[in-house]
Amino acid sequence: MKKTVWLIIAIVILMGLVGCKKKEEKLPSQETASAITTYAPLPSFKEVFRVLDQLQVKDISAAVPADLYKTKQEEVRNAFSLGLLTADATLAAKGHNKKRLSQISSRMMDLTTLLGLEEEVNQMSAELKNLLEKEQWTELETALDTHKKKVEDKLWEMESFDNYTLLLLGGWIEATNRVAWLIKQDYSAEKTKALNQKGTFNSLIGNLKNIKAEHITSQPEFQEVLGLMEQLKAVIDADKEKTYTPEQLDQIISLTNQIKETFKK
Repeated sequence: MKKTVWLIIAIVILMGLVGCKKKEEKLPSQETASAITTYAPLPSFKEVFRVLDQLQVKDISAAVPADLYKTKQEEVRNAFSLGLLTADATLAAKGHNKKRLSQISSRMMDLTTLLGLEEEVNQMSAELKNLLEKEQWTELETALDTHKKKVEDKLWEMESFDNYTLLLLGGWIEATNRVAWLIKQDYSAEKTKALNQKGTFNSLIGNLKNIKAEHITSQPEFQEVLGLMEQLKAVIDADKEKTYTPEQLDQIISLTNQIKETFKK
């Protein structure tokens, strides 16, 4: 009888240990858990683009860069470029610029593939082509936003926090650059409130400083971008009642242009 009782107890303990081990296997590693809690999820650059609703379509179209943004083929630059071109694509859709949107979206497909997100490319390609042919601009904006979120979510799920940060950086830098340029064409202090995104730039810099991968941090260009981001944040922080002067707009445009050019090196 005693032997039977002890055997049952032993089996229960063994099952408990196996159950605990399985639970541990399901949990993220200590390194992954640390990364998840350290990197901040970032908001969409749509927050800056809300001011575009106050502008004419032709004016928005004029803000779409004439030249397609290109860098050398390298993971860091691919992620930044994809984010930047997503902002340009959204701008082209809002400006009903069919030719530029076609060119930009084609390059976006290539970059998304290079980041290992083939499924996201296949889902987006046919939909965008169909909407672009029909010139369904509102639907195009929605489709671009949906694709952007899918890519961001996928990178986060893959625990590719470095690429996630660089992707969002590209989008925010381009959106800030183009909106500052547009407001400068017909200055209004009220419209500059769209650029008052202190929390986002704090988080962007925080995420960039959390990047530890040597193939990224060892690049002089990455360190240069960090310095430029600190300067940009200083301008963003120097608002007056959440607005910016024309001189501050010039600083914002200059610093964001420098960041874009640095990634081209």
